Amino acid sequence: MTTSAWDITATEFLQGFHRQKLALPRHFSRQTNRLLWGTLPRQSPAGYSDKSLRLRSHNPVNIKVVVSGDVSSLVNEDSGKFQEVAEKLIHLYRVPFLQDSATAELLKLVQTKISNQIIGLKTEQCFNIGLSSDLSSDKLSVLKWVLGETYEPESLGSKSFLDEEKRKSLDAYIIEVGPQLSFTTAWSANAASICQACGLPEVNRMERSRRYLFYANGSLPDNHINAFASMVHDRMTECVYVEKLSSFKTSIVPEEVQ
Repeated sequence: MTTSAWDITATEFLQGFHRQKLALPRHFSRQTNRLLWGTLPRQSPAGYSDKSLRLRSHNPVNIKVVVSGDVSSLVNEDSGKFQEVAEKLIHLYRVPFLQDSATAELLKLVQTKISNQIIGLKTEQCFNIGLSSDLSSDKLSVLKWVLGETYEPESLGSKSFLDEEKRKSLDAYIIEVGPQLSFTTAWSANAASICQACGLPEVNRMERSRRYLFYANGSLPDNHINAFASMVHDRMTECVYVEKLSSFKTSIVPEEVQ
């Protein structure tokens, strides 16, 4: 495989070479598909930041979820067998998840469908990274280089950008959604392969989650918060992370689809 071909593969899997449009729908009944990963492969890349990640190498419903504790094993989607996985999980955060235009469109939809008390919205993505052993400082730098933006390295950090923002406001809420953890996603499998090809064999799983910070001009009732969470994730394949993931071992109860 040539270097250029490898660059394309890495970009496609880690950041999105064929980026899906995350513009919000005209019809609310269709909104779920257009807000989530991997639903519009032929659309233009209007929903994301237009800066691609280059890997250089010589990829209203009541939300009833519980996130479990320590990890011991997971189910491999291909083999259907249990295998040992990382005891250690680290997190890297990148902003923004949505471009300003897509964020504004989502906010407008939220105000229309849920409550006009919601007056602001910010987004970020979280890389939940499973490790078989600790990374050295040099290898951590390589991992950040793989996941970061070449021209905006400050947009990637080991602490949440939104958590810092939330502390500044009394009426701010964070919703985090991501894939159900029972199975390793295809994106994760490819991301782990890319990391291993970059000299990071410790990375054996990596799942992306999306984090939304929304501001209100007063306290919001639980049903409004739950309605927002329902709007921004696909209940068939995703779930709400009610706290920071500490493992990929999960006892999350899937939401009832009605």
